[in-house]
Amino acid sequence: MSLEESLSAVEQLIDKVTAALLAADPSSLEQHSVALRDAAAQFARVLEQSAAQRLPLPAAAQKRVVAIGDMLVVQRENLARLSGVTDRQVAGLLPPSNAASTYGDGLSTRAAKPGVARIYRSAG
Repeated sequence: MSLEESLSAVEQLIDKVTAALLAADPSSLEQHSVALRDAAAQFARVLEQSAAQRLPLPAAAQKRVVAIGDMLVVQRENLARLSGVTDRQVAGLLPPSNAASTYGDGLSTRAAKPGVARIYRSAG
């Protein structure tokens, strides 16, 4: 695979990951993220081969690599925002796990004190 082909593949997959993030489509996001990781690894191998042959990276390709880095920063920020939204949604649906239970924590190994339940005690 040539440098241009591998760079184009990375760019196309970044666009697909961005679209999946905007659509909040987890299956598409996972599929395209895995493909992006593989394409990035392939691009890194092509760059290593070029460096081993002492071929310089063209200026246009350098600009594209910088643009890819900028897009990845934006995607990381979007993933962090999406994760925060998901955490808030889960917290709204499920009670916090550290809330005190109504009848005790259930972790005590000693027997409860005999006597009247708190709800039947007088206020005075």
